[in-house]
Amino acid sequence: MKKILVIEDDNSIRTGINELLNAAGYKVFSAGNGIEGSKKTKEILPDLVICDIMMPGMDGYEVLKSLNDDENTFSIPFIFLTAKAEMSDLRKGMELGADDYIVKPFTSQILLNAIETRLLKKEKLFSEKKNLSEKIEPAKKKFLETDRIFFDNAGKMDFIKVSDVTCITALGNYCKVSSIHGKNELIRKTLAQWEKQLPDSNFVRIHRSVIINLNYVEKISKWSSGTYRVYIKGFAEPFTLSQRFTALIRNKMKF
Repeated sequence: MKKILVIEDDNSIRTGINELLNAAGYKVFSAGNGIEGSKKTKEILPDLVICDIMMPGMDGYEVLKSLNDDENTFSIPFIFLTAKAEMSDLRKGMELGADDYIVKPFTSQILLNAIETRLLKKEKLFSEKKNLSEKIEPAKKKFLETDRIFFDNAGKMDFIKVSDVTCITALGNYCKVSSIHGKNELIRKTLAQWEKQLPDSNFVRIHRSVIINLNYVEKISKWSSGTYRVYIKGFAEPFTLSQRFTALIRNKMKF
């Protein structure tokens, strides 16, 4: 059952939408203001959010901004409800990444059609991403330098070339993948998984939380207590090479 969160400060409108969506077979959650709505979205991770624009405290635009700043919520389909139909308001919502814009008053069918369209689009994107991942990133396959790493970027497929990756940094169950072109993407994969898939010839772990591409090493200098610092192209600050991985790097870099 798909989960939908309705953020609306008008109690009668909120109740009416809730009843409509419940009858249509959705699991409905609701919030009476933007602050509560933003918090609930991050807690329940709904399949879609319906949000009024004009609300006290935190308006709909601010709610969408807060969700865009969170890696767990930025790709959730978002539909604005509004009594305003000026082009400038429509443009503002779309520039923030809103998926649709429904002007009050609206019919039940208009709202249901908009919801169905957005959910189907999300499922299609997810299916395409899954198929691409299975073809290009099978769990047991080693990447080649010419391969591409695909990921979801605000609901759209994007990629980084393996040869352009400068380093990968662990952040819990996610890793930040950095490219020579300045692109940084959070991808849900552990460092151990990356280590198994990346080419052994030039990708090596230098720390329990860092893998680097040796092709972008500019300098390695001795630091203290037998440790070294590794300077990577595109990074102002060096990475620390732990003693555990020093021998491996020595064999590859001959320093």
